[in-house]
Amino acid sequence: MRNAAQQAQASGLFLKTAVVAPNPSVAELIRNAETGSAKPSSWQGLLASFYGALDEEILIRLGLMSLVALAFRTMARILGADRELALPTGVFWAPNIVTAVIFGLGYLPATAALAPLSVALVVRAVVLNGTAGLLFGLLYKRYGLEWAMVSHFGVDIVAHVAAPI
Repeated sequence: MRNAAQQAQASGLFLKTAVVAPNPSVAELIRNAETGSAKPSSWQGLLASFYGALDEEILIRLGLMSLVALAFRTMARILGADRELALPTGVFWAPNIVTAVIFGLGYLPATAALAPLSVALVVRAVVLNGTAGLLFGLLYKRYGLEWAMVSHFGVDIVAHVAAPI
């Protein structure tokens, strides 16, 4: 279990550094956030981190992803897939991708608050947040919902408290 926690935390920190550091458009987002009239405090960032880790993972992974996986598994069994497998690989990845895209789309309002939406910014927000969603989904499948929450919390603590945009 300790190894899983370390992997979840490391993957969350990796995602934060991979998303922020190499993207020049992040500088524009930071400038817009700094000039905003209401900048959240550290304690508000901490509360937002708990919201993301708990609520978003329960809603997206436990709720939506499990429901979509159940529907895909049922369709696969109707089409003749092996009934011995609890969750075939394709039946996992299809719902994981679908929910990761929905997870990425869920961040568009926050992105729009920082900068005017353009096609490139929408694609960037969906791809980067969707990539995090894919990782959280993989952690959910391999280790359980708790480790998806730990990883999400790690990303959010860095994003909202340690190195806020």
